[in-house]
Amino acid sequence: MRRYKVIEDDCIVAIGKGAGNIEITEEEYSKIMAVIKNRPRAEEGFEYVLTSSLTWELREAAAVERELTDGEVLGIILGGAV
Repeated sequence: MRRYKVIEDDCIVAIGKGAGNIEITEEEYSKIMAVIKNRPRAEEGFEYVLTSSLTWELREAAAVERELTDGEVLGIILGGAV
């Protein structure tokens, strides 16, 4: 079965089996998977990303977008008067 990795900004963002981005060997797939399984824990507000050289790089976590609740929208419209 075909194995692949997806690289964005010099970081491995995904690996998988089947049709995909950059084809890799079974050995490289296993090596990447072993590194992923041993990802270090990051403090809150930070995350580790896996570089294409299979090293972990600590970065500030990206802000997570979420939908506002109806109450939050109403509060914005009313200028916080809710």
